[in-house]
Amino acid sequence: MITMIAEDVTPVSHRSKEYRPEAERQHHVALVLGQGVSGWVAHDVQRGRIAAMHWAPDVDAIRSSHLPRHPRSVTYVMLPEWSTLVPDGAFEPGTALEHLTLVHGRLPSGSVREEAVDTLRAQCLYVPEASNERLILERFPIARSLPLQAVMVNGARTRAHLGPVLLLHRGADRLDVAIADERTLLVSNSYPARTPEDILYFCLMATAHAGLRPDGIALRTGGTHLTKEDRDLLTAYFIDHQPAVPSTAIGDPPGGMEADRWLAAFEQIACVS
Repeated sequence: MITMIAEDVTPVSHRSKEYRPEAERQHHVALVLGQGVSGWVAHDVQRGRIAAMHWAPDVDAIRSSHLPRHPRSVTYVMLPEWSTLVPDGAFEPGTALEHLTLVHGRLPSGSVREEAVDTLRAQCLYVPEASNERLILERFPIARSLPLQAVMVNGARTRAHLGPVLLLHRGADRLDVAIADERTLLVSNSYPARTPEDILYFCLMATAHAGLRPDGIALRTGGTHLTKEDRDLLTAYFIDHQPAVPSTAIGDPPGGMEADRWLAAFEQIACVS
């Protein structure tokens, strides 16, 4: 199996002038651990804006000296992830593994986790790549795991108030998409994807499955391994294509910083607020 390497894993940081990592219970920290890359976003919960961000190779972001020392709350997403949504009416205790096996076939070792998605009256069942979880919990014992699928569903629904939206997260060898229209979830799925052509194919397939066309849906893209080639090819087919996290969302970032790489971290705040 070929695993894609992140396009740029040079450590990069952004901090607002007011940011103080020693501040007590002022920040929510959202982390994402991908394959070969890690990052975090510190949300100032009092001011309601981004206070700091950091991006680094492997799991180095967890060791950053700029992380808030006493955050109010901490969540994290670990990739890759095997997950599925099950309506509350179809879910019975003890059947989580059966549901996941039905969707994904053979699963990696690890315990199945459950996250309630109250807005959909469903359970998100997931098995994350948890080999580095201990590093997070040693630094932040209060940290809580979140499934990327639930984070994506919430992100798509909150963006879809003006029409249908396809939210895309590009990982090392997996594509996660969620399509919503006026807060109604139409599609939520993940696909094996390693090339720009894979990304385009599955985006077109998901769009068709939702009963939509590329010229009738807003495409919002991001992810730890999103490349320029991915963006260029998608733009050729989707008229309304923009970054899921515009750089303006973080004020004045350093040159070359692509905020959409932090999509899985940015979207976590809405799941805990």
